[in-house]
Amino acid sequence: MATPNPEDELARLHKLAARGLPPITLVTGVSDHFRAEAMERLLAAVPKEAELRVLDAVDERVGSGGAAGDDDGDDDGDGEAAAPGGGDPAAEVCPELQELRGGGLFAKSAFLVVRRGAGFWYRHVAAIAALVPKFGKGCGLVLEAVKVDRRKKVAQALVKSLNDSGAAFDFRDLFDMPYDRSRSPFEGELCKWVVGRAARLGVPLQPDAAWLLVMQVGKALGHLLAELGRLRDRFGADPKRKPLAPADLRGQLTCSFESTPFELAEAVLAGDRRLAQRSVRAMFERGVRGKDGKAMDTGGLLPFTTSWLYGQLTTAYEGRLLLDAGTSPRDLAAKAGVHQFADRFTAAVQKHDLARLRRGLLALHACQRASRLTGEEPDALLERFLAQWFDGAPIPTLQDLEP
Repeated sequence: MATPNPEDELARLHKLAARGLPPITLVTGVSDHFRAEAMERLLAAVPKEAELRVLDAVDERVGSGGAAGDDDGDDDGDGEAAAPGGGDPAAEVCPELQELRGGGLFAKSAFLVVRRGAGFWYRHVAAIAALVPKFGKGCGLVLEAVKVDRRKKVAQALVKSLNDSGAAFDFRDLFDMPYDRSRSPFEGELCKWVVGRAARLGVPLQPDAAWLLVMQVGKALGHLLAELGRLRDRFGADPKRKPLAPADLRGQLTCSFESTPFELAEAVLAGDRRLAQRSVRAMFERGVRGKDGKAMDTGGLLPFTTSWLYGQLTTAYEGRLLLDAGTSPRDLAAKAGVHQFADRFTAAVQKHDLARLRRGLLALHACQRASRLTGEEPDALLERFLAQWFDGAPIPTLQDLEP
């Protein structure tokens, strides 16, 4: 059976949470966004009087039988999975599960929420299945993972039981294109989702404007929501406004969620703190591609970025010297040897005086020096440079950096 639309799956989860959480709720799927929304709703549905424990099980180690979350293959055993010590799985279970048999010292009921729980499931699925009938009234387990291992017969039976009872949820990504490829992408799930979220935020969009947003920002739902929030800040929230057309967004979608050192330098000289901060985050979170389309090695990203910034600030400094010496703004770019984006260069020179540009060069030099003398992360060094450039934060001297 095909996995349902994640929005429909989320609506089904909301109905289940409103009725009261069952002994076990399983949340899986490749969509980080929808899994996060589902977990927020499930956490809110835990009774206030219940003792709640949240466990991030990413460090759970799996046994030698296979990788956690592997969904292929069949178990060769008889289906009776043993506990780690070879005994009754319920007898040697982890203490977090044992607490669900009747609550803790200060509560009659208890809930265990396991995040990133593929390894937890792999290790304890037999014990979970054995203990479910012994869970106390009002106690329950919520387990979230991208994928859970189903090779053991006990795991297969448990997942089937959860599916039959409506307590298992699987969140895939939204399809960007409709199943019928002859139809417009405006009819795809992703475009419809953007249109719906935009209307909910008070910045209604025409379908073609929503698709333009997808094309520029990308398909990650978190990034799309962030850009919609920026549009709301720009246009104001008004659900009754006529939906914005692509022409209304021209020049407004200025922030791509991939970035380059060139965009960072442009934002710095334009005085756009928000765009500069976002550019740094995007470069180090999603990488930078070279002219060949391949991802740049992260080790060379800071030297490349600081070298380009230094060159741009130096050129702007030289341009300011010419401007202060009486050069006409109309002739400034040509005299400074700038032949591309002359208007942008002139605006940057007029925006910053010599003292500001000189301080920027000192701050960048301190950033380069710190990268050689300290073990700080390169993105942290660039963020400190931005604080020094935009906020006037202190610039450390060589003595400050020496141990």
